[in-house]
Amino acid sequence: AVVSTQSTGYKTKLRERRRAERRKEKDSELDFPMPSSADQMSIQKFFMEQVQLGEEKLGMGDNLGACKHFAAAVMNCGQGYQLLQILQSTMPPDAYKMFMEYLPKAQAKYSRVMINKGGAGPVPGMRPGPAAASQPKPSNDRVIAEEAVD
Repeated sequence: AVVSTQSTGYKTKLRERRRAERRKEKDSELDFPMPSSADQMSIQKFFMEQVQLGEEKLGMGDNLGACKHFAAAVMNCGQGYQLLQILQSTMPPDAYKMFMEYLPKAQAKYSRVMINKGGAGPVPGMRPGPAAASQPKPSNDRVIAEEAVD
């Protein structure tokens, strides 16, 4: 009697472990900062920090890191469409392309997190889905410091 060294249970467990690792890796790719408080001053401070951190990451060549911080800034910005226009004119084309591919995924995760927290659904100043960049939605619910727009 020959005993197989690889049982079907082993293969199944290995597949499950690899799937879990891929899911975890995909989820960590979508980890981005969230504001700790919902008051306007905290959100404004958070927005400014995220823009600054995004610029620093971009300067270091960390495009994914920059995408995460810029996405957090866009999602916590009352004028998300205007910020997208500024980012498009200031970011290198390859980094902006990566950002525009990352943003809809981040928006979806942001919405899921907010719904799970019992917060508001869609991202302020943005329309949900991949067409967000091409469809402006005016929003006056938050005021952004003049320095952020310059």
